[in-house]
Amino acid sequence: MNEAIEAFLHQLQTKQGRAKNTVLPYRADLRQFSAALNEIAGRRVVLADITGDLLARYAAWLGTQGYRPATLSRKMAAVRSFLESHAVAGSDSVPELADALRPPPAPRRQPRLLTTQEVDQLLAAPSRSGSPRSLRDSALLAVLYSTGLRAADAVGLRLDDLDLPEGRLRRVAEDGGWIPLGSALPALRRYLDEARPQLVRDTDISAVFVNQRGKPLSRQGLWLIVKHWAEATGLGDKVSPHSLRHALIQHMLAGGKSRRDIQHVLGLRSPNAIRATLKEPVA
Repeated sequence: MNEAIEAFLHQLQTKQGRAKNTVLPYRADLRQFSAALNEIAGRRVVLADITGDLLARYAAWLGTQGYRPATLSRKMAAVRSFLESHAVAGSDSVPELADALRPPPAPRRQPRLLTTQEVDQLLAAPSRSGSPRSLRDSALLAVLYSTGLRAADAVGLRLDDLDLPEGRLRRVAEDGGWIPLGSALPALRRYLDEARPQLVRDTDISAVFVNQRGKPLSRQGLWLIVKHWAEATGLGDKVSPHSLRHALIQHMLAGGKSRRDIQHVLGLRSPNAIRATLKEPVA
């Protein structure tokens, strides 16, 4: 096996022009691969002995070593390249063997769970300043939490989607239903009356939330606003727009609201979708 590994590394340098510093990690990963196969099989393994089952056991062994997903991917990629460069004797398909080496998907990062006190702190932070951008941010955070809108839905809001006399907005991206603005109504009114006219120069812009140039706010811009105020209030860098949606669900459940109530607010197809919503990745 070691001779085959060295031949592969030589090919990387001479025929593919890989730098020596690039080849060194390959050598370490492949020597580890050879030693691990010997340990797993309880004997010295040669190329002809490699099977999909043995590779699967090697992948499982790697998974017990505590490596980061990126390191796992690198090690498996090195072995796949090695296998694909050699016709493994006795195997029906080298690509099928290589396919046995696929790192497990990285776990999805869940949004930080905010307490009611932390949400209050976050929503109050922008209101300490009366600048147009701060008033916009205050309204945006309040709407995200009070309605549970996703980031894409929030930046897609148009003025026609608001019914301020009735204190509600239309959820365009979901079922087109109306949902109450609740406690977000005062902050939204103030933003629309005092701040948005100072930000928007083009009267054709119908987006509710705009950036400092008066253009519709992007999803990235919304995310940066949430991140900015989360860091400013000491909540860390793991707070996202979905954190507010997640917090709303948890707080409604803790407050005794039924799953039907939550379904209505979030525009979900059924109460059973609430659990899936809580598992959504960070926006």
